[in-house]
Amino acid sequence: MPYFQSLTTPPVPVKQPVPAPPGPGEREPFPLPKPSALDPSKSYDFSQYNVGGVWVRDADPHVLNSQGGKATLYVVNVGDRDIQIGSHIHLADVNEDLLFFTDENKAADAEIVLTDPQLSRPEQIAAARQLAHDRSKTPGQAPWGYRLDVAPGNSKRFSPENSPSDEIEVVEISGKRRVPGLRKGKPADDVALD
Repeated sequence: MPYFQSLTTPPVPVKQPVPAPPGPGEREPFPLPKPSALDPSKSYDFSQYNVGGVWVRDADPHVLNSQGGKATLYVVNVGDRDIQIGSHIHLADVNEDLLFFTDENKAADAEIVLTDPQLSRPEQIAAARQLAHDRSKTPGQAPWGYRLDVAPGNSKRFSPENSPSDEIEVVEISGKRRVPGLRKGKPADDVALD
């Protein structure tokens, strides 16, 4: 018996009127008031308008990632599969198979160690970890208190095949600078980044 059986009668399409959007150069039937004309102390009923715009109360530009507190890191994935990091993940809490280097020369040395044929793979990884930057609490020094310098909602994938290591830009986590954590059993004093 086949898994797919055709219907004996075709479904009847239901037609509902769909309002046509305004054409090029045409206006909505009820023009929206300009945001500058709105009184913040009053409440407005916008139910008569089409859904879809974004209301910005102030005209000042919003900076996504500040220019201060940026750093460059070099990343090596010593694992056996890709690791993806989101835009707002605290780098010190990510997968232990990602090694961070603040110095390009040490990252290059780690690459050499990781390809040394005289060492077994566990020995290569152990030697590379000794060259990597310590992830423990070192306020003001990446990766502690830093995240990727990418737009919110974006991510970056690190592959074990990438050689030499990935160079990434990172930026300090702002706001209250508290990261409750991704790691199981994270010590309470590691929640505050400062």
